[in-house]
Amino acid sequence: MTRPNAFMSTNALIDALWDDDPPRTAREQVMNCLGIVRRAIASSCPGEVSLDRVRDGCVLGIEAERIDHVVFSRLCAEAESAKALGRTQASLGLYERALALWRGGVYDGLDVPSLASYAAALEEQRAIAAEECFALAIVTGNASGVIPRLLRHVGEHPLRERGVALLMAALHHDGRTHDAHAVYARLVHRLGEALAVGPGHEVRRTLAAILDDTGPEPVAGAKALSGTGTGTRS
Repeated sequence: MTRPNAFMSTNALIDALWDDDPPRTAREQVMNCLGIVRRAIASSCPGEVSLDRVRDGCVLGIEAERIDHVVFSRLCAEAESAKALGRTQASLGLYERALALWRGGVYDGLDVPSLASYAAALEEQRAIAAEECFALAIVTGNASGVIPRLLRHVGEHPLRERGVALLMAALHHDGRTHDAHAVYARLVHRLGEALAVGPGHEVRRTLAAILDDTGPEPVAGAKALSGTGTGTRS
């Protein structure tokens, strides 16, 4: 149910769950599951959320602001606006609030192919928001504090070049220039093995600034959270 307050037919639910190979009991299974969900909603949040039968389907009724990904997108948009106005600390705080909504991967535990592209888009938005948050933290003087989170981020996304560039910058700001060089070398090796390409402009620019000892600053121009491209490899 990725579209709250919109009608979802039973056939669409069957297609989403089983793709082109539903079992003979697919309709009965869907109806049983919807009944279980409806009872759970009625006992836990009556009057706030509803799951109503409508024709041959259902509608999940819920206020948009109760949905994490909706709030996440709104907070990220507000963070972008704050940054554009030069309100760096406010932007950082909004990104932190947006990222705090995440409590694991999208649809963890669900093996539903039809949701894969939607989940991937949300995970991409999360990665972009995290990188914006890291960049703002470095700019505001918290390079040391953000390094552990950057290490985890790069470990999860070893080919995302913006994350690597930010980690290099944070390490250099923290006096760990040798480690920054090691991070760059690992990226070169990984890109060569996986894609047979070299690092992109942002990583090379960051390395040049480190070599010149000019204190590389993260690129301030954030990518919009629109899913239209990030200029990174993941």
